[in-house]
Amino acid sequence: MIGKYKIIALMTCRIRDRECCEFVNVLNKRFSETDLRLFVYNCSPRLDEDVEENDPQTSVYEMFDASFADAVIVDSDHIGNTAVCEKIIGRALGMKLPVISLGKCFDGCINISYEHYRGIEDIVAHLADMHGISDFHMIAGTKGNIFSDKRIESFKKALQKRNIPFNDDMVSYGDFWSEPAIAAAERLLDEGRLPQAFVCANDHMAIAVSFFLQSRGISVPKDVAVTGYDCIDTVFSSSPTITTACIKKEALSETICGILSDVFGGGKREGVINACPEIVFNEFCGCKASRRLDAAYLFNEQTNMFNRFQNENIILSETAARIQKGKSFEDIDYIMREDDLMYAMCCILKREYTDESVNPELESVCASDGGLFVLYDSDKINKEKISNEDFTPYYMDKKDIIPGLNFYLDNCRCFIFTTLNYLGVTFGYLCFHFNGFAVGNYYKIPQTTGMLNNALGGYINLRYKHYLMKRIERISGTDVLTGLYNRRGFCSEYDRLLKSLGDEPLAVIMCDLDGLKYINDTFGHEEGDNAIHTAAAALKDVCPADAICTRFGGDEMMAVFPYKADGTDVRTLFCEHLDEYNAKSGKPYSVAASIGIYITANGEKPDFEELVKKSDVLMYEEKKRRKAAREV
Repeated sequence: MIGKYKIIALMTCRIRDRECCEFVNVLNKRFSETDLRLFVYNCSPRLDEDVEENDPQTSVYEMFDASFADAVIVDSDHIGNTAVCEKIIGRALGMKLPVISLGKCFDGCINISYEHYRGIEDIVAHLADMHGISDFHMIAGTKGNIFSDKRIESFKKALQKRNIPFNDDMVSYGDFWSEPAIAAAERLLDEGRLPQAFVCANDHMAIAVSFFLQSRGISVPKDVAVTGYDCIDTVFSSSPTITTACIKKEALSETICGILSDVFGGGKREGVINACPEIVFNEFCGCKASRRLDAAYLFNEQTNMFNRFQNENIILSETAARIQKGKSFEDIDYIMREDDLMYAMCCILKREYTDESVNPELESVCASDGGLFVLYDSDKINKEKISNEDFTPYYMDKKDIIPGLNFYLDNCRCFIFTTLNYLGVTFGYLCFHFNGFAVGNYYKIPQTTGMLNNALGGYINLRYKHYLMKRIERISGTDVLTGLYNRRGFCSEYDRLLKSLGDEPLAVIMCDLDGLKYINDTFGHEEGDNAIHTAAAALKDVCPADAICTRFGGDEMMAVFPYKADGTDVRTLFCEHLDEYNAKSGKPYSVAASIGIYITANGEKPDFEELVKKSDVLMYEEKKRRKAAREV
């Protein structure tokens, strides 16, 4: 529950399919009349039975959480993959959440069983009983397909009830598509076996068969009746209109609301409820049209949608290329803002994938507070644009889910979540929250998701590669024991310093460890290494942050930085650092070092070899000074 609203999580697949997005819209409208709100978790690709339950594409189904979800609806008929459905249901039941399965039946759920076979039976009954037809031929879907086979069995059953003999020649296969269905009808026509009625397993095949028969001079429905199944819009714009059947979305939504009301009131959480299709009577069987759609209008809508799809693909492709060339997440956010396609949408990354050191090709195992990074929020961007403010990506707590959640809940928005995946790793998610229903918006979800998968995934991967290159470069120029630059690293950094120095003087600090041979010989080389590491840490600590520190010999170290006469006594600070260490270390020896300081003249830029020569002179003078001080 979030605030006063109960959250219902709907797990579905391919929301771009018209029947799916229309059902989501109808269900959300019905929920908006109550205290229920809809969170839709959508997997864009088709989940065939051979897709594994742990496939990264299905990670979107793991986003719901018992901390806010009150019930789960699994669109098992649309998802299709049994193993994936079982995993979702097992997770939800483990959270003690009630589960409704739409289509397939599973233990522990309230199952709404789609009685599709009843639709075929009722259509055959109508043709036989109302129109006196006794000679039927069925054009089924794909041979061996479970949905097709069930409709064939229903066709047989309806014939048997009316004592109409059945044989295998009464069934052809149209693969649920136009051309194979036309080929089946043409074969029957050529063989002189034209039936009184074609019963097609879906509307696409029925429309195609009707058009073909009329092109051959055969009257529909006078000479032959043709029926379909699914009730797509095109059946109302064909000539004549097609009799079909479907499970009405409004009736299904009403059934779901009734179940949820009963469950939340303490009712049963298991059982089976049958959902039966209804016949939509039209002219193809000889009845009057239930309604009509203007064919020109429908064709214009489909053409516009197709052209929009092509144009958006071009724009998204160009945007993807620009995102991958982005210099920062702020830069990418600006690029996304320029694309007017990305409205009513949030783009959210897992916090850890904003760290360039995290490998995007692996599931992150780094320590994370589970936080999120809001890369893009279209509504907030629009508000800030009006007030002449700039939107900046920011971090957000995981429990907040998306920015502005409470406002959208009050506004009865439907939330559609889809994950961002790259090379099999989920690195974030998108949330679409359209204000109103437009089929074209749902069509663009997989377009936008696919583009951002590749664009952002590629960008994050490229950042990681650059990080590795910089790390390799840094390691190759660094002394392993001390962490200071080695000679190669120092020379590279020193060259950069000289180019930017101007005429400023340089401070050159030379350091030479005292008594290293004694420590090595008496306590071992491990303790000698400790002494070198300690002296190096002291040198780095007392020098300014922009100092370039190097170990260029066994126990010889040097630091170079732009000199500022600020009164800092580096030698004293260095000695104090070592004294503090010695007091706390508990070692049987003391770490001590000679330190020499040289300030260059204005404009003097000695090379590395000159610095080393200066080092020898300074160290000789420093050791001589310290020896004299000890003798006094």
